[in-house]
Amino acid sequence: MFKRANGHRAPRRGRRRLVGAAVALLCVVLIQSASAETTVLIDGATANTQCTAAYPGTVGPDQLSPCQWDMKVINAGAAHSTATGKGVKVGVIDGGIDFSHPDLAGAIDVARSCSFIFSTTPTADPAEIANGDCSNKAAVQDLQGHGTHVATTIAGRANGIGIVGVAPEATIVGLKACTIDGFCFADSVAAALRYAGNQRLDVVNLSLFADPYLYFCANEAGQRAILRDLQSAARYAQQRGVVIVAAAGNEAHDLGHPTIDEISPDWPPDTAIVREVGNNCRVTPAELPGVVTVSASGVNTLASYSNVGGPVDVTAPGGDAGQTTVFGRGRILAGWSSTDATGLWEALIGANRAVTSGGGRYVWISGTSMASPHAAGVAALIRGQHPGMPQGAVAALIRSSATPMSCPASWPTADPRHCTGGTGQTSFFGAGMVNAQGAVSR
Repeated sequence: MFKRANGHRAPRRGRRRLVGAAVALLCVVLIQSASAETTVLIDGATANTQCTAAYPGTVGPDQLSPCQWDMKVINAGAAHSTATGKGVKVGVIDGGIDFSHPDLAGAIDVARSCSFIFSTTPTADPAEIANGDCSNKAAVQDLQGHGTHVATTIAGRANGIGIVGVAPEATIVGLKACTIDGFCFADSVAAALRYAGNQRLDVVNLSLFADPYLYFCANEAGQRAILRDLQSAARYAQQRGVVIVAAAGNEAHDLGHPTIDEISPDWPPDTAIVREVGNNCRVTPAELPGVVTVSASGVNTLASYSNVGGPVDVTAPGGDAGQTTVFGRGRILAGWSSTDATGLWEALIGANRAVTSGGGRYVWISGTSMASPHAAGVAALIRGQHPGMPQGAVAALIRSSATPMSCPASWPTADPRHCTGGTGQTSFFGAGMVNAQGAVSR
């Protein structure tokens, strides 16, 4: 969900995050930011003016379009004269979606949306428990904001307010697999993937890793069983035509050469141990076979927090505040839930990172969670143009149409991530930056 500060992880304390920084760390960062200057909830008109100055040449039809430097980078606006994702169903496996968000008006398939939070799911709010009973639509409502941010990045409507998504006429299917506290337990993730296959969704996005392990290691019987279940669920969905797109993760690890996992298991609380991990250990869903895995870039280069390595297929904008000092700090602006019960909305107001437009909430945040939906949106554009294209061919087209990127000319020697490869395939950027226009022009 959110970028970590200074590359450090917050104490667990029973609360954690979807892909990004822990909630405990976020509060520290926000309090520090709020103490430095006057804070205010920013209105859409003010954001429009300031973004127009901060990101020259970034234009679009909606009030906050000038803030969407990310869409300019991936040529999303240029693609919309050719493809908009109309008729394509995109599953957002996340913490739910805000059914009332104005940028998702008419964009949500309520009938297919479903919560896979169970009575046995730790940290679940009673309101989000549905036990897979898809008639309980209230359980899908986003009680935080992360899922709404992802959904609006993919399919925010071109309606004059807020932002425009990568595929602004795609249909979102909310599949809740993450609790209000940001835990995305493997049984819920696997259930959501199988449901996506049953519904024959076109694309699913997973901006998460499956709890309770960052790395599932095949030499441990319990972890091996969970890993096999996730692999089986993903394979089932893919066999039924679902393109699976996933965030690479925010640990600043080289997934091709993992060494240490110091946060697992992250449930129950205070049970994590420091353990050595190797190539028999996998981050899921990022390292599941056939998944389109996405690293995060800032306005200039690879984001400071992004995982890298052989599993990375492409990169996309995830934001990185350390790369620029302009308005918004080069983070990703997208929607937030009106029913956030975590206090994050108020904290983001305190950090001058919250905007209102057309009655909707929007926030600037960073993470591979924000990068992945850009690629999922491109997949939706492709599927809109080529409804019968096999999922593997869609994934291949995302890679082949990406804008090639080379390893950074200069990179901190102390950073354990080392870029390998040449233009067109590197360990940092995979095949390159996702390119919406390039994908729909082939």
